[in-house]
Amino acid sequence: MQWSFENKAKQGVSVTMENTLSIDSAPAILEAVKGGAGVAILPDFLVRKDLHEGTLTQILPHWTVPEGGVFAVYPAAKFRPVKVSAFVDMLLRV
Repeated sequence: MQWSFENKAKQGVSVTMENTLSIDSAPAILEAVKGGAGVAILPDFLVRKDLHEGTLTQILPHWTVPEGGVFAVYPAAKFRPVKVSAFVDMLLRV
């Protein structure tokens, strides 16, 4: 697994990590890390409380990961419900 980071000067570095555990749920990853499973890249909102309480420690505080995005996947216009179109329109305005 390849992890990419950049510092405040926008200098980038990639690190190859060896997976020993694979989980597809961020809250489950958080619990695994808190249980000693290793390190993870998790969203700020999910770890804020644990960082504040000291149950987690941030490593590489001067480095960040590239920002992700929100993706909407929906059926073609012919089959798309109006509420889906309204939701996608709202996402585009945010």
